[in-house]
Amino acid sequence: MSRLFHTSAIAVALLALGMACVKVPYTKRVQYNLIPDPIMNSIGKVTYRTMLAESRVIQKGPDVRVLNTVGNRISTAADKPKYDWQFKLIGERQTLNAWCLPGGYIGFYTGILPALNNEAGMAFVMGHEVGHAIAHHGSERMSQQLTLLGGLAGLNAYLADSSKMTAEQRGIVVGAIGVGAQFGVMLPFSRAHESEADVIGMMFAAKAGYPPAESIKVWQRMEAISGPGVPGFISTHPTNKKRIENLRDWLPQARKRYERNKLDRDTRAVLWR
Repeated sequence: MSRLFHTSAIAVALLALGMACVKVPYTKRVQYNLIPDPIMNSIGKVTYRTMLAESRVIQKGPDVRVLNTVGNRISTAADKPKYDWQFKLIGERQTLNAWCLPGGYIGFYTGILPALNNEAGMAFVMGHEVGHAIAHHGSERMSQQLTLLGGLAGLNAYLADSSKMTAEQRGIVVGAIGVGAQFGVMLPFSRAHESEADVIGMMFAAKAGYPPAESIKVWQRMEAISGPGVPGFISTHPTNKKRIENLRDWLPQARKRYERNKLDRDTRAVLWR
């Protein structure tokens, strides 16, 4: 009986392992995720509400209209209709950053607009952030952090009432999905995640009709604005040079998608300086 039980347990564990292994879009890297979308999406929704409550959200204006236009096109390209896509512009000129929480909850800070320069530049960064969510980078990292939270019980505590968690536990949750600097704990995305998000972002932008070569110009402008320092959006990971080299490798494939979908208007006209 004990041998049968042991064998069954191993079989169940192997089945769970196989179900948890999925491939990242475009790069086809095999990743290990334990946490299903509904749980991560709930975490994204709770975190989004908290972050917006602590921010100055810009409700209307031309920049908001561009953000919504780009967001709608990129989210259509991402093809995740069950995500609750929302796009918010946050008035912080000193913050060179953007993010997308699990479930499609997106924030752009006004400080990043000069680096984007135009609609196509915004499309790449939008695609990059959406790429993190579509590639389940947050749940992949969360799977690695479960022991620090006390397993799924820790996640349930966060979803039920995050105020009952310690500051460290709360930081681990939001840090694992890429916005931990807001809560005092930073768990930045890995080099692999950042490189994947760049590739996916360029592909989504091309599929949405935006010129993919603008992705390279975005990183060039990022470097010109930030200098030798490392802004929050870039985190501590691939250098601008490595990012540009990676994007150039994938550019031929992205151009094919762009030629099939390109828009009949100029998306590279300067909007922000």
